[in-house]
Amino acid sequence: MEKEKLCLRCMRKIGNNTTCPYCSNENNKPQEDYFLPLKAVVGGRYLVGKAISSNAEGVVYNAFDLELKKPVALHELFPEGVLTRGEGNYCLVNVGKASEFIDAKDSFLRLWKKLLNISGYTALTPVYNVFEDLGTVYSVTEFLGEGKSLREYLLEKEQGYISWDEARILLMPVVSALGELHSEGIIHGAISPTNLVIDSKGKVKISGFAIPEIRTGKGSLQAELFDGYAAVEQYGLSGGMSPCTDIYALAAVLYRTLIGSVPMSASSRLTNDKLMIPGKFAEQLPAYVINALVNALQILPEDRTPSIELLRNELSASPAAAGTAAEAYSSLYEDEEEYAEEQDLVEDIQADYEEEQVPQAAARKKSTIVAFVVSAGICLAILVAVLIGIKGMSKPDGDTDTPVEESTSGSVQDDEGNEIVSIKLPDFKGKMYDDIKNNPDYKDVLVFKTEYIDSAEERGTVVSQSINAGTEVTSINPKTIVLKISNGLEVPNVVGESLQDAIEKLKDAGFKNIKSESAKIANNSNESNSVYRIAYEDTETNDWAEIPSDKRLSSGDVIILYYFGEFEETTEETTTQDIPVDVTETETQPVESSTEAAVEE
Repeated sequence: MEKEKLCLRCMRKIGNNTTCPYCSNENNKPQEDYFLPLKAVVGGRYLVGKAISSNAEGVVYNAFDLELKKPVALHELFPEGVLTRGEGNYCLVNVGKASEFIDAKDSFLRLWKKLLNISGYTALTPVYNVFEDLGTVYSVTEFLGEGKSLREYLLEKEQGYISWDEARILLMPVVSALGELHSEGIIHGAISPTNLVIDSKGKVKISGFAIPEIRTGKGSLQAELFDGYAAVEQYGLSGGMSPCTDIYALAAVLYRTLIGSVPMSASSRLTNDKLMIPGKFAEQLPAYVINALVNALQILPEDRTPSIELLRNELSASPAAAGTAAEAYSSLYEDEEEYAEEQDLVEDIQADYEEEQVPQAAARKKSTIVAFVVSAGICLAILVAVLIGIKGMSKPDGDTDTPVEESTSGSVQDDEGNEIVSIKLPDFKGKMYDDIKNNPDYKDVLVFKTEYIDSAEERGTVVSQSINAGTEVTSINPKTIVLKISNGLEVPNVVGESLQDAIEKLKDAGFKNIKSESAKIANNSNESNSVYRIAYEDTETNDWAEIPSDKRLSSGDVIILYYFGEFEETTEETTTQDIPVDVTETETQPVESSTEAAVEE
């Protein structure tokens, strides 16, 4: 095939035209200097076309497989600042960058070899080849040149968003594909409307795969993050990437798809979380979809939906919705085996949903009894709501200060006279654990387990919880909830150190509220400015107290350092501190007997 007869962008035959009649590409317009030149051949078979995209990892080109006579996408590892293109397009490693290139190359090969071995998922772009050439490495994938991104697809809609029924059909295959990626240890890290491409058959394909080094602010290369879809941990603020990183991104994509606006950046939400679902959408969307979004868009990873399987279940919580979408799914799968697997998953979801609606004892009864109990459960929920409404209406005038964040609870009796308690789990973060465990509302519905961790949060407050806020729990089936409790920070021993060193050490340990008080001594260079005692302000007594025996305080506690000041000898008495000086309790050298009277209380 003559190279001149192909459009180097859409890879269609254009005869002797220099401008493509299909995509308006100008074949004679050269590439950027550091890209592979047009019509170069790599791997002995891939004709290089126009570059599609580039980032700190490398470049993606439209290309043509000269052996199979079909267009492909060619991914080249060309780390920014690490490689230079030399003679004959050969890649040269820059001085001092050999180790960085080796790490990037290993990551690239590890990623694409895993992807090469995954098949059977319509949302995963097939990988055809992984090879080395010209001093670097390449991967070859399916050509998506005629597809459009989900972003472009949504922008074409008059209202800018689509219904849940349409979004479900488009995106549930992506959920399945992500589950497989995670089982292989692959975190995509850049799920976004830009990297979800709808091909000519209407199927969504995941694109934008890259090495982990550019999917986090902690990486060695310049990060490529998609604001609004990147999770907070990718900004280097909280841990590393995990499956829930992709879960956050996918939920953000779903939010954009259903609501029509890009979610607020995760880094901004840390200090000003205004991510809400507008009222008109809250009325239109199924409650279980809203619940799934809320759980998956939690800012901190430990609070987020932990697995794709759980996200799938939450998005398919309605058997009716799962059944309605089943027929639409069939058009998205190329073979009966893959479709049958998805059907089995839908049936499993329906079975799980039905089992969760009845008490464990009733779940083992016949299906007719199950249906009866489900109906009774719905009636019971209505009754509880009515009782709560009556209770709220009979509330005395002026009693309006109950915080909205507190749990909503109610209780009724079953046929045997046993009280059934049901509550929606509140957000425990920032609340004192002692207050929570002593709250009678939780006695019959929760079993508390605790894990104490180092934290800058106030000592004794909850840092995270294993069950998401808003989850309904009942006394029929009490839940075990794990609360991570702040154990504060350890106070370093600074007695005997200079005042300045002591202050720096306390700041490094996380304490910021530090005061100092001096005691007069005679001129003595061995003693002056050294700390002889450390205490803190007890907020309960509004007085100074000894550091606790376990040497731990909250980062916000006020710490006071008592140190030996340096003064000229004088007979005038001055009191400069609230706590009496007791030199015998310190680690400093004793004051010489001739100057003992100079240490004043």
